[in-house]
Amino acid sequence: LICQCHLRLAVVAMKEKSKNAAKTRREKENGEFYELAKLLPLPSAITSQLDKASIIRLTTSYLKMRAVFPEGLGDAWGQPSRIGPLDNVAKELGSHLLQTLDGFVFVVASDGKIMYISETASVHLGLSQVELTGNSIYEYIHPSDHDEMTAVLTAHQPLHPHLLQGAADDSPTRTHTA
Repeated sequence: LICQCHLRLAVVAMKEKSKNAAKTRREKENGEFYELAKLLPLPSAITSQLDKASIIRLTTSYLKMRAVFPEGLGDAWGQPSRIGPLDNVAKELGSHLLQTLDGFVFVVASDGKIMYISETASVHLGLSQVELTGNSIYEYIHPSDHDEMTAVLTAHQPLHPHLLQGAADDSPTRTHTA
């Protein structure tokens, strides 16, 4: 009877120890996610609200953008700007053009992941820059456009004949460049 009592106590102690170890691991993991979120080039008001999946998704997109633009994008990506006054005017002009032309800009990786999308996209799409970044463009375009988007992203000739430059007829044709 005493052995069973000691055995139960030992099992309870082992379970408690395992539970405490798991809690400590989760706390450490949450701390690392918090630190990673702070490194993202986003306002702290946004990063403090991100869940773990969003932190990973945005970090992945940021790292892909850094691979595409190794010199960075200046203060747009959290780095101090090293541009002169004239360049600053051009940058401001670009921002105003996006608003004036009623549009948005996005950069999509060859796998279809949105690496960057301008803040003005939220006005047109109803989704925030943070919600869209790192997600697949295919989630937002019509399924009948998937093949064409794949052709554009893989830099192959477009699959749809109406996009190819015609040589045989005189009808107006459209050309497409990736």
